[in-house]
Amino acid sequence: SYILGARIHSTRLAKKLKKKHKQDQKTLYTQYYNDVYKLEEQKAEQQILLDQMQRQLLNTKEEHEMENLQREYDEFKQPDVDGDDRISRTEFNMYVKTYLSNYPGLAEKDYPTFEDFDHDKDGFVSFQEYAQQMGVQAQQAELDQYYAQSQGKTGNKEAQKANALYDLYSSSTGKDGFNDLYAQIR
Repeated sequence: SYILGARIHSTRLAKKLKKKHKQDQKTLYTQYYNDVYKLEEQKAEQQILLDQMQRQLLNTKEEHEMENLQREYDEFKQPDVDGDDRISRTEFNMYVKTYLSNYPGLAEKDYPTFEDFDHDKDGFVSFQEYAQQMGVQAQQAELDQYYAQSQGKTGNKEAQKANALYDLYSSSTGKDGFNDLYAQIR
């Protein structure tokens, strides 16, 4: 009878432990699935937030590029007295004189000639030609400044020239083409 009682008692205990184990397992799995679900929800919310931030960054970048493009186009339009979206030799020469009077540290030889700007040799400077030449001039001025500083000179005159030219050429290098930029501004 002792063996029979032990067997019955051990069977009851085993059933009780199995039942408790199943309940604990069910609770653990439920908690696990709830935690995974919450993590997935958080991940989805963070992805939405990340997408919003990326869109906002892209919009800010586009606005900045458009402001720079507008500033560059406005600079291009200053010498265009007749408003035909191209700069003639006469308009160019008047502008150079005015520009050089605003930057007394620059000499006329420091400023590119009309021929430097007129890449297609049609007698007029388009916005595309203007922006390309200003980029070339800004890069050359930076090289001149670097060379002067490497020679032990102060490079102040070269720095003034580089800053003046770089101000004129600001954002057009980041776009696919100057015609695309010009089309956007018009």
